[in-house]
Amino acid sequence: MFDTLKSDPTAVQMSSYTDIRKAVKPAISPDGELLAFLSDASGTAQVWIKPLAGGEAKQLTNLPEPVGTLSFNPKSRDLLISTDWGGDERHQFWLIENAEGEPRKLTSDATVVHGWGCWSPDGTQIAYSANYRDRTHMDLYVMTVATGETKCVYQGTGWRTPAAFTPDGTALLVNDCTRAMTDQNFCRLDLASGAYEDILPHQGRASYQAAKFLKDGSGILLISDQGRDYSSVMFKAHDSNELVEIAGFEKQDVEALAIAPDQQSVALVLNRQGWNEIVIIDRQGKVQKSLPTPMPFVIASVAWTQDGAALVMPAEGAATSGDIWRCEVATGTYSRLTDAPKAATALPDFIEPTVTSVASFDGLDVPYFVYQPTVAAPASGYPVMIIVHGGPEAQWKPDFRADIQYMLARGIMVIAPNIRGSTGYGRPYQHLDDRELRMDSVADLKAVRLAVGNRADVDDSRIGVFGRSYGGFMVLAALTEYPDLWKLGVEYYGIANFLTLMETTGPWRKVLREVEYGDVAMMKDALERFSPIHKMAEVQAPLMVVHGLEDPRVTPCESEMVYSCLRGLGKPVEILRIAHEGHGFARIENRHTVFDALGRFIDENL
Repeated sequence: MFDTLKSDPTAVQMSSYTDIRKAVKPAISPDGELLAFLSDASGTAQVWIKPLAGGEAKQLTNLPEPVGTLSFNPKSRDLLISTDWGGDERHQFWLIENAEGEPRKLTSDATVVHGWGCWSPDGTQIAYSANYRDRTHMDLYVMTVATGETKCVYQGTGWRTPAAFTPDGTALLVNDCTRAMTDQNFCRLDLASGAYEDILPHQGRASYQAAKFLKDGSGILLISDQGRDYSSVMFKAHDSNELVEIAGFEKQDVEALAIAPDQQSVALVLNRQGWNEIVIIDRQGKVQKSLPTPMPFVIASVAWTQDGAALVMPAEGAATSGDIWRCEVATGTYSRLTDAPKAATALPDFIEPTVTSVASFDGLDVPYFVYQPTVAAPASGYPVMIIVHGGPEAQWKPDFRADIQYMLARGIMVIAPNIRGSTGYGRPYQHLDDRELRMDSVADLKAVRLAVGNRADVDDSRIGVFGRSYGGFMVLAALTEYPDLWKLGVEYYGIANFLTLMETTGPWRKVLREVEYGDVAMMKDALERFSPIHKMAEVQAPLMVVHGLEDPRVTPCESEMVYSCLRGLGKPVEILRIAHEGHGFARIENRHTVFDALGRFIDENL
C-alpha cells in the first residue's frame, strides 16, 4: 500500500492528512511525577496525563469544547484549564483537583474574556485579567481558589496580563500592553496598597516575557528586547530599574527559557530562520552546551524535570507532527514522551523546506521557505501555492501543516514568505509594514511571486495564493493589486475592510489593532485605500472564502462582503461558513469539511 501511494499520491484524500493528531502544551506536576498535555486524539484538544517516568497516557477531560490552557498548582496536582465557546475567545477557567475526576468551573460569565495569568507561590490563589467592568478594558483579578472569592485588584485601560506573583505573594508583575501586545511596560502591582508602577522605564518599543524570580532573591531573569533589535536573556536586580543583558545571540531571538532546579543553569530556545534550537547557559550567560535536535524542530516551550537531568518540550517540524519530547541534558539524547495517533492510512514521505530570499522593490531582502515536491516536475513546471502567514506580527515557521504535505504529494510546490512586518528578523523589520506602510508588504508578496514564477521548474501560469486572518487580507490585496499574477486565491477569515474590522472586532482588541493598522479617526482615507473590498472588480482568479461563524477577531461580515461583491460582479467565488468555530477550526469534523473543500478547489482550479 505504501509503495502504491508513493507512485500514486492522488489515491490519498486530504482527510488522511488532517487526521494526523498532535500533542502540545506539556506541564509537569510539582512532584515531578506527572506529565499533562493537550492532545486532539479525540477530535478536539483535551487534557491527557501520563507518568513522566513512562507508562500509558489516558484522556483526563472530555469537555464539549476544546481546552486552551493548562497549568499545575505549584503546590499540588490541582490543574487549572480554560475553555471558550465555539472559538469565541471568551475563556472560562476550570479546576481539576489532584489531576483526576471531573473539572469544576471557577468562572461562569460566558460574555467575559478571562486571560490566564499565574498561580500564587503558595497555590491558594490565581491572578488573571478580565473585562467584566468594560468590554474594552482588561482589569486584574485575584481569586482564592478554594472559596471562589474574587477581588478586582486593578482597573485600567487597554490590555494587560499578570506575569507572576512575587515570591512572598504580596505583589504582581504585570505585562501592560496598553500600546500593543509587543510594546509593553513591565509593571509591579502592590496588592495591599494598589500602587502600580512601571519598574523598567524605557524609551522605544519593548517586550518582556518568561519572567522568573531567582531563589536567592537577587532579582528576575526574563526575555526582553528593550533597547535591542532581538530578544535576549536579561537580568533585573532586585533594587534596580535597569536591565543587564546576560546572553544575546547574533540575529536570533531567545523565545523561551527555563531555570534549572539548582538555579545554576538556564535552558534557552533560540530562533534561527524559523527553526528552533536549544542551548544551556550558566548564570553568567556562558554557553555550556548545545543540544542539537534529532530533526528540524519548532519548539514552543521548555521545562526542566525535577531532578535537573532532562528537558521536556513540545516539538514538531514540517515533516514531523507534534509530540512531547524529552532530552537528556548530559547526553543530548532525545526521546518521545507521547506518540500522538497518526493517520490510519500510510502516506508518502513528508518534506522539509529550504530557505531563500528575494530583493523587494526597495532592495529589502525578503526570506521565503521553499517546499519542493519529490515527484518530478511536469514539462510545464510545478504548479505553486504561495501561503502567507497571519499576524502580521508573527513568523512563518516550518511546523507541521497537513495541507502543505497534501499539496506536496500532489506535485504542488509550496512557498511561504516572511514578508516585512514578520517577527524573527529584528524589531526594524517587524515594523516596516505599520500603518501608512501597509501596502509595502503586498509589494513584497509580488516580488516573491515574480521570483518563484521565474524558476525553470515552475509553471508561471499556475500560481495561487492562500492565507488565513491577516494572511487572508494579503490574498485579497494580491488579487486586487496584481490580479494578472494569480491562478486562484484561498482566504480563511481574512480582512476585507479595515474600517469594518475596527468596528466589529472584539472590543478588547480594538486598540491593539489600531497600533498596527492605524487609528480610524486619523487614517480613515488610508484605511479605505488599503481595503481590498473597494477593488473587488479587479479580481480575475477564482476565490474560495472560509469563515468560522463565532470568530471574534475578524468577524464573518468581512467574508460575507467579499462573497456578496464577487457574486454581484459575476466573479467565480465560493464561500464555506463553519458553525461553532472561531478564528480557526478546532473540531476534526470541521477540519475535514474545510480542508476537503480546499483539496477539491485546488484540483479544480490549479
